Amino acid sequence: MAILAIGTLFPGGAPVLRSNILANSITVTESDSVKLASGFVALGTTGALVLGHVVSISTKDIVGVGSTGAAGAALGSFVGTFTTASDNQTVGKVKANVDISKFSLYSAEEDAAIGTTTGSNLAGYYQDLADEDTLDESTASASTGQYFGWGVNPADVTKAVVNINESVVFGS
Repeated sequence: MAILAIGTLFPGGAPVLRSNILANSITVTESDSVKLASGFVALGTTGALVLGHVVSISTKDIVGVGSTGAAGAALGSFVGTFTTASDNQTVGKVKANVDISKFSLYSAEEDAAIGTTTGSNLAGYYQDLADEDTLDESTASASTGQYFGWGVNPADVTKAVVNINESVVFGS
């Protein structure tokens, strides 16, 4: 499951990137929705203000990671997912490079068939996360939510086109 970048509402088109240290003992995948937890990047959850979406994962020196982060993982095993150590916040300091822009558009997978709940398939409705890589289809609302919906993705009618609405950086 995934929430994948597909475009922008901003004519300049560039993401707004911010690099922050990942929380201890999490498994993060590029494109995951993330939040801030005690100053560190953690996986997005229902109801939390959204920091953004992981674009890449790097070492504390902003060099791409070479393995999955798992104990004994071979160099070159990194394929978009990384597991942080229990002391990452103080020792490893592996970072997530995050697109924090509210103007970035995403194609988001739903946890149930899109359109089951009125509005999950319509422009102008909001939804919350089910987890870091899936929207909760049943939370479609005309008034508030973590993501603003632009309707069904014409390239994949099982997914919604959304942008961040409830941002920890830029507010609602």
